[in-house]
Amino acid sequence: MQTFAAVMTAMFLISIIAAVSPQGDTVTLQLPSVTISAPKERSAIEKVASSISAISFQSIDRNGTYRPNALSSVVPGLHIPDYGASLTSTIYLRGLGSRMENPVMGLYLDGIPVIDKNAYDFDWEGIDRAIMLRGPQGTLYGRNAMGGVLSLSTFSPCDDYKPAVRVEYGTANTVRAGLSLATGKNALSATFRHTDGYFPNAFKGEPCDPYDGLAMRWKRVDCSRERLSLTNMLSVNVSQEGGFAYGLWQDGTQYPVSYNDESGYKRLSVIEGYKLHHCADAFKTDATVSIQFLADDMMMDQDYTEQSIFTLEQKQMSGTGTIELTVHRAQEDALWQPLTGFFSFFRRNHLTAPVTFKRDGIEKLILANANGHIPVDMGRLAVSDNEIPVNSDFMIDTWNIALFHESVLDLDRWLLTAGIRLDYEGGTMDYDCMARLHYRFEPVMNRDKELTVPYDGAISHSHFEILPKISALYKASKAVSLYSTVSKGYRAGGFNTQIFSDILQNLTMNATMNDLGVYLDKPFVSVTARNTEYDPETAWNMELGMRLNRRSFSAELSAYYMDVRNQQLTVFPPGMATGRMMTNAGHSRSMGVETELDWSPGRLRSHLSWSWCDARFVSFNDGNNDYSGNCLPYVPEHTLYLNIGYSFGLGNITLDTDASLCGEGPFRWNESGTQLEPFRLKANARVALVLTDWELFVRADNLTGETGRSFYFKSVGNEFFASVKPRIIMTGIRIKL
Repeated sequence: MQTFAAVMTAMFLISIIAAVSPQGDTVTLQLPSVTISAPKERSAIEKVASSISAISFQSIDRNGTYRPNALSSVVPGLHIPDYGASLTSTIYLRGLGSRMENPVMGLYLDGIPVIDKNAYDFDWEGIDRAIMLRGPQGTLYGRNAMGGVLSLSTFSPCDDYKPAVRVEYGTANTVRAGLSLATGKNALSATFRHTDGYFPNAFKGEPCDPYDGLAMRWKRVDCSRERLSLTNMLSVNVSQEGGFAYGLWQDGTQYPVSYNDESGYKRLSVIEGYKLHHCADAFKTDATVSIQFLADDMMMDQDYTEQSIFTLEQKQMSGTGTIELTVHRAQEDALWQPLTGFFSFFRRNHLTAPVTFKRDGIEKLILANANGHIPVDMGRLAVSDNEIPVNSDFMIDTWNIALFHESVLDLDRWLLTAGIRLDYEGGTMDYDCMARLHYRFEPVMNRDKELTVPYDGAISHSHFEILPKISALYKASKAVSLYSTVSKGYRAGGFNTQIFSDILQNLTMNATMNDLGVYLDKPFVSVTARNTEYDPETAWNMELGMRLNRRSFSAELSAYYMDVRNQQLTVFPPGMATGRMMTNAGHSRSMGVETELDWSPGRLRSHLSWSWCDARFVSFNDGNNDYSGNCLPYVPEHTLYLNIGYSFGLGNITLDTDASLCGEGPFRWNESGTQLEPFRLKANARVALVLTDWELFVRADNLTGETGRSFYFKSVGNEFFASVKPRIIMTGIRIKL
């Protein structure tokens, strides 16, 4: 891959030399991207001193992109593994990321920030374009934009867009149907998706990952007043699915998915947002207000085996309100372009997460542990319950308030930017937990005794962050720009709720011993509620880049170095622990190179995205092992996307073809690096017959049926992997109405 990197860099430099060399008459560049801007940047994206990927509707349509994880590798350095269920939304970008809690990437839908990570993974229909700003965007976007920001824009009724309907069918009885239309001031899109599932559960003899989902988006744009426009956006997503296709890894062998208890995920997500734009003589004002609601229910066989050890049900009901106001100068060609803004949100989440220990779990996790601390001649502890519920109820409030400012100086060839954000975030967690069991101490006791163990209280925290940014962009010519950026971003801290089952388990065993009058020299230990807090993760980013736009060719090359403090990592307590928790691992650094090349002369189109990332711990000792110098887990060292397409004219019919390669890896699955996944490639293809108002297509994902492991984790001391999805072939029709 190092040779490949050298070749790509050489190609990039050769392309620039060819582009800026005299070639007769010059032309003014008028690419469509010139008119596109990110939600808060006032300049076209080609003038922003940051690495940017812009993905058009045509590309989204050809690639069959209907979920965010389809952008993996298409955006350099972005890895969104497809595993588990829609709840997970795990995102890794430039070596940053974790598999739970707050994301490293901000998400905006029509300029509205999506606050809850559980709502990130939704079906796309009517998406006009996707813009990815890579690297910390903390100054303008604040929390959780440490790795970048993804902005999705839906079609507007003001666009020249014909209504269209799409129906497709394929592998695993998968059906997708979508509708997009615009009339008057309104635009509407809706999509339905069903699949029987791709991974069989060997124990139950049926797929474990079926899915049914419906998504709807409505946008109303009112531009009837000369200086005032109002946009109303409503997004509703409802789904019911299985998931959690995890197979046991043991003694070097990957076993098929096989578990006995119910697992699945249901979700309802609603986002209602208003955007107001007012243009005065001197200043322009933008205001956004949103109300966001999410209700979901996850059932999980948390040991993922055929034994009845323990299950988890997690229900959430959260409501969020956001408000943002920005003011910037109306004169777009002024020397000084200031932007000042205010942002705030409040989120309340009622979370219940009861864990139920079943008979095998009672024997292995509770009785074996307890009796291991009791001398044999004293007797044995017995529990008559077939199930022990450990109830956990949480009320979590999170709030944020921020002031930010950014100034841009346009000095002909130079664009100089400086900005700062003052960001304050706080949170409280009220917890009310209880375990109840019936036990007896043999042979002393001849009948059961009930024991109730409550655990309740409240904790709170707050953090203040200063997020500066400075950048410079130099326009070397009409086609070539050079830029440099130094910026800071952060990922919010929070509370661990998934470790409370371990806390209650150990408190219950201590209470049982105390109830018997047995006081151990070394009682069962566990973290307490106070230990479940974790701090924000912060990153300083230093980046150099070069951007080229000329005729049918565009390219971008960037190199970055990120210094990360309080790295957030998912860890598992040692032994037969049932929970997991987020912890701050100390100090890490990430450095890499990213490039995108796009060449589309005439009927040919080609695109290359590639990244190299080296992310390592600078210092991390978990108390048992020192991982300093080791690679961060779950982060691909390389991502690669290569697409070549060609349109053949056949009279009134066009034969449209695409072939692509996607590659990711190698991965280190754990901090020690003992679990390694090599670099893997998968091939995709598409063929379509296109007339004026209809299109008939066949699309294949993972055409060659490559196998591999897509994710790794541990539960009660066992190791598990999720597998890459098999070959998926879809055929369908799209009709413009």
